[in-house]
Amino acid sequence: MRRAPALLRVLPGQVRIALVAGIAALVLCGTGAWWLFQHVRTVAHRTTDNRTFELSVQLAAQAAAGKEDLRDPVLNWPLIEVDRAGRTIAAAGGTQDLTDLKALLPPPPAQPQHRATGSPQRGSVHVGAVDERDHARFHRSDGTLKPPSSSGTPDQQKALFAHQQAHDFAHRTVTVWATAVHTPTNACRLPTEADGSCRSTLYVLVPPYYAELATAPLRTPLMTGVPLAALLVAALAWAAARRSLRPVEAIRQEVAEITDTSLDRRVPVPDARDPVRRLALTTNTTLDRLETAVERQRRFVADASHELRSPVAALRYELETALAHPDSIDVQQALHDALTATRRIHTLTEDLLLLARPDHPAAHSLIDLAGLAAELVHEYEHHGHPVSLRSSPDQAPVRGDGAQLHRLLRNLLDNGVRHARTAVVLDITGDGRTHTVTIHNDGTPLPPDAYEHIFERFTRLDEARARDTGGSGLGLAIARDIAERHHGTLTARSDHPRPGTTFTLTLPDASVRADTSPA
Repeated sequence: MRRAPALLRVLPGQVRIALVAGIAALVLCGTGAWWLFQHVRTVAHRTTDNRTFELSVQLAAQAAAGKEDLRDPVLNWPLIEVDRAGRTIAAAGGTQDLTDLKALLPPPPAQPQHRATGSPQRGSVHVGAVDERDHARFHRSDGTLKPPSSSGTPDQQKALFAHQQAHDFAHRTVTVWATAVHTPTNACRLPTEADGSCRSTLYVLVPPYYAELATAPLRTPLMTGVPLAALLVAALAWAAARRSLRPVEAIRQEVAEITDTSLDRRVPVPDARDPVRRLALTTNTTLDRLETAVERQRRFVADASHELRSPVAALRYELETALAHPDSIDVQQALHDALTATRRIHTLTEDLLLLARPDHPAAHSLIDLAGLAAELVHEYEHHGHPVSLRSSPDQAPVRGDGAQLHRLLRNLLDNGVRHARTAVVLDITGDGRTHTVTIHNDGTPLPPDAYEHIFERFTRLDEARARDTGGSGLGLAIARDIAERHHGTLTARSDHPRPGTTFTLTLPDASVRADTSPA
């Protein structure tokens, strides 16, 4: 039994669905068929009991009136009338051919005191064997019963039919209805009472095959129809499951054929609005992100290689020149140029490593953004750069990594100093939930299409293409990356009332970060 679930798990999905649907249909249809069969049987038994009750009342009234030939006028059901002396007054339907039937019958019901007949009482009797003393009369030479023949007399036909009924009752437990009968003196043929009247009991036996005849037409259709219905439901479930899973197979085939050189391909999206459609849409969205990520990675690798080529080439040139012409070069200048190229390579490498690290959240140390900005402004002013702090609160507490936030502000100030004509102005404001840092330079305004473009990696505008004045194109990309790691934003605009460009950094207050951070 433990192996059954394991076997089900290895079956194809449509087969499992068909199997479950077939079993469910078999159980439901089987239960319905059983209920129908039992209902028809119950109705047949109830109908039989009602008819037997009415027949007993009718025949008891005839017996009380002294009628001797008692019989069922419609179905010829078996009956027997026995008086108080044990004598058979009337018999029909094969009861006379059953051995010791009178001894096996239920006890007679109480006799009515002031009425001719009593109320029929229901009971049961286990019928014995058939009396076969006149075997040759009713049987062929091979032992089978003779059928009623049209060539025989009516009495012969009745006798053959009655004997066949006796065989139908033999060795079976059947329902019997007993009715007490009081026949008055003037109608009694064999008196049993002192006043010359007769008291007897009329027994009407219910044929055991009557309910079977009522349910027989249902047996074959139900026994064959239920399995066929279950098989049909299983087949329909299998076909429906296979048709439903066809889009999944199409998605699987398409995904299996997608490689790193064909990331532009997409899986087919079915029209039906079901989980398969959502799966296809999600798969295409994932492929879009994957294509974008791979394309960004390729562009990043190409740009990094391009950026590293110039300082590496410069360093190689200086070293090769020094080796080839050791007497004609200025060693001090050559070493200075080589060190400059090495520093450029080191800076570029550090920036690339910073951008290539996973997107882990920043540390949650408490940092005073206002104090950090004041220190940087003082440093830039000390080196002769036109940087000034126009307004700042006493404290601007944020949570994060102090080294990364220092790098963020330094990159923004370096960019502002590089592009400013005369001044770079830094402002810090707060509203209790966020702190906003604005860095404005009065240089050439940015075009609107460059507001987001400048935050892409290795992006340098035309005026910053020169290696001596322009950076590597990673400063602003690193600044935005740090801002996002600290749950903040960094944007650029040139629609400021003053000429130039304004960078706006927004970071959540330390109390807000503390409330929203996980415990």
